[in-house]
Amino acid sequence: MPVDAAEAELIAKSLKRWAGWDKIPDEVMNEMCRNAELIEIKRKRSVFRRDEPGPGLFLVKSGEFKLSLISSEGREQILYLAEPGKLIGEGFLPGDVRAAASAFAMVDSEIWRFDTNEVVRLIARSEELAFALMRQMAFRANRLIDLVLDLSLRSVERRLASFLFTLAVRNGAEQGTPCVIPRQLDMNTVAARLGTVREEISRALNRMQRNGILSLSRQEIVVLDLGALERVTYE
Repeated sequence: MPVDAAEAELIAKSLKRWAGWDKIPDEVMNEMCRNAELIEIKRKRSVFRRDEPGPGLFLVKSGEFKLSLISSEGREQILYLAEPGKLIGEGFLPGDVRAAASAFAMVDSEIWRFDTNEVVRLIARSEELAFALMRQMAFRANRLIDLVLDLSLRSVERRLASFLFTLAVRNGAEQGTPCVIPRQLDMNTVAARLGTVREEISRALNRMQRNGILSLSRQEIVVLDLGALERVTYE
């Protein structure tokens, strides 16, 4: 469905959180936001799939999405998760280029779509928009390179420790004080994000619990020793 003026203002505010987007001329930003389309995506339904034409640039309004690859055997590798305010740029492609990954809603969600041709037309008018998109694509490419590094050179336990350390810091963890991390993602999703299987995640969690780094329950993970958790990421 097309967006109204209030919705367009909300889109602009979300985009301007990202570096470079606040430099885009108001008339270009306003036109881009007014031309956005709001789409409702049900849980487990796709925004686009691998080998399909790219349908445009996306900005998450509500819910959560995952960009992932699925092997012929059904094994999934999550490339990243996108919560509200995050851009999904892997569908922003020329007409003759197919998407390399798939994007799915993890819960009932809403997402704004910017048509590729419309964005390209505005890029021709605004160097600032071109640079903002270039910066976003470079950021995502760097994150994917980091993921390749993790998968090829770091053990499952190191990858899991790094993941949990990042969550703990986001939850305000401090050395010497236990930090609670709610179990918002199921084990299969964590495994797919870290490039392994559920059983390996369980074994790594149990090892860290035996070593006094974590305390585990069905509802939460409690980080007991933040320093030790950080050290595991480098071992």
